[in-house]
Amino acid sequence: MGLIKQGLKLMGTHAIVSLIQFIFIPPLLSIFENQIYQWLVGLVCIAMFWLIVYADMSKVGLDDAKKDAFAQYKGFIAGLLASIPSIILYLLAIAMEPLGNVNWFEIALRLWLIPYTKIFTTFDKMMPHIAIIPIALFPLLSGISYIDGLRKRKQILKAIEDFEATRAERSKVNISFQK
Repeated sequence: MGLIKQGLKLMGTHAIVSLIQFIFIPPLLSIFENQIYQWLVGLVCIAMFWLIVYADMSKVGLDDAKKDAFAQYKGFIAGLLASIPSIILYLLAIAMEPLGNVNWFEIALRLWLIPYTKIFTTFDKMMPHIAIIPIALFPLLSGISYIDGLRKRKQILKAIEDFEATRAERSKVNISFQK
């Protein structure tokens, strides 16, 4: 899969996860006022998001390794391409003056990065500047996940090699008849 296509696919995955979490996070966070519960929900949302990105990019890395099209930089570039909306919203949130008392670009940034809602609400005074952390982590996560696809491919090839090496041993059948 081409880099641009993979970046767009990853951006679509990000959008879908953000939409799903937009629907489910507010009710989950409002059930209890307990901060421990809210942090637990927030961390689970981040973990689910990262797990989805990991699974997606790791599979792409595995597929590229199968096709001998693997290049370590591909996952990082795809993640960077998928981060373009986040980067644009971040820059606009910093550069644009609020309309009335509302910075609509900051709201859009929060919606796009909704898996990190608990972090953003806890460090509200640092918004939008704190958003640069998850924006920078996304290409790293996707790149490392892509590279893990190569590790998985090597494990599969090793298992096949081990299986083939013991094939002759397993094919010997010990048949003994007892009277």
